[in-house]
Amino acid sequence: MKRRFPFAIKLGLSFVIVILIAVALVYFLTARSITARFAEFRAQDREQIARQVSGLLAAYRMQTGSWFGIERILSTQYTVFINGRLIVRRSSMIGPFSLADENGRVIVSTKPDRVGTTLTPKEIASGIPIEIGSTRVGTLLLDSKPSILDPAEEKFLTSAKHSALLGGGIATGVAMFLAVILISQVLSPLRLLSRATERIAHGDLPERVILKARDEFGQLGESFNRMIENLRRSERVRQTMTADIAHELRTPVTIIQGNLEAILDGIYEPTPETIAPIYEETLHLGRLIDDLRELSLAEAGELPLNKEPTDITALIAQVTETISGALDDGPEIVVDADEEVPEVSVDPMRIRQVIVNLVSNAVRYTPKEGKIEVTLHKVGREIELAVADNGPGIPPEDLPHLFERFYRGDRARTRASGGSGLGLAIAKQWVEAHGGRIWAENLPEGGAKFTVRLPIS
Repeated sequence: MKRRFPFAIKLGLSFVIVILIAVALVYFLTARSITARFAEFRAQDREQIARQVSGLLAAYRMQTGSWFGIERILSTQYTVFINGRLIVRRSSMIGPFSLADENGRVIVSTKPDRVGTTLTPKEIASGIPIEIGSTRVGTLLLDSKPSILDPAEEKFLTSAKHSALLGGGIATGVAMFLAVILISQVLSPLRLLSRATERIAHGDLPERVILKARDEFGQLGESFNRMIENLRRSERVRQTMTADIAHELRTPVTIIQGNLEAILDGIYEPTPETIAPIYEETLHLGRLIDDLRELSLAEAGELPLNKEPTDITALIAQVTETISGALDDGPEIVVDADEEVPEVSVDPMRIRQVIVNLVSNAVRYTPKEGKIEVTLHKVGREIELAVADNGPGIPPEDLPHLFERFYRGDRARTRASGGSGLGLAIAKQWVEAHGGRIWAENLPEGGAKFTVRLPIS
């Protein structure tokens, strides 16, 4: 079994690694910058001193008329003490150098092998001229950057690097402190959500999780609370659905059982008249089981659809003619369809059942002298099918629940008049399986309207 590391440790280690890398990088760059800037300063200072020395050399040449004995002056060692402390000790004020006469021949150099050699024109051009008036009598060439630092320079660089290191340490401490605060702020809502999730995993739905954060964690908390509410509602729906299914199955089973017992006891004769109600109840049971099966397949996304180009206008005509022909005395059904409604790729059997369900519901709640209007129009890249009636309408409190399983707004209705309560739920699943939408609304002038929109392509 793999060892689990808490998220707090992972997050803390991540912060520590990032902080240490950042501080080390800053210290490295700072120390390198200090060293480079100090070397640049030394080079500038050395060149400035060399130019001053070149004036002294010119004066020496003018007084003596030659360069004889100049090496004793340039190579003189000197030491500087301040308050009894050694500050500077150098063997030459300008470090490594070469002094050439007016012909470019090196007469003094800190590199013995260069004495007696001749400077190249490039070296003469880059050197510091020694002039008497307008006449060049020599060249002072700074051979290279001095690599040896005196004690004062070494102390300065060491102090600067120590200061950078101290600043990095302080920055690390502050960053660690802020990281601890940030980690606690991050983990606090996660711990709350984790405990609530554990309770849900054990079947206990907690109350709302209160997160004071107004960032992404706050949004996560709101989403989590909505999920809890949906789970509570789903649990209530599941319990209600189980009770409704048991009720829907119990009624026909009770009728079948009662009639069969009466026949077995000799109360009823096994005639077609006594057997017919039993047969009708078995048919009702079969339809209920089929509806539940198709509804479950649709909700699981496994409903088989046999799509083909279909003329929705023709389907509406077939349904309305069939229902109108079956009504001896019922409301008027009027069809209003655009002349050019394109064919839609749908499963004609499923969509026909949707139309049958909507028109049948409208007939059930529309008075005999009323009117049902079925319209079909093209709206953008969709077709819109609407079934409107001038019945009593839908109570506002029932509108959000019309497409739920076994929902019947009027609880006083009997099963025979009110149906099983699965029709609209199945219609919604079939429409959505085709990529469409379905909704219900009340009309301002009275009555209800069910609208279905299906994509054309």
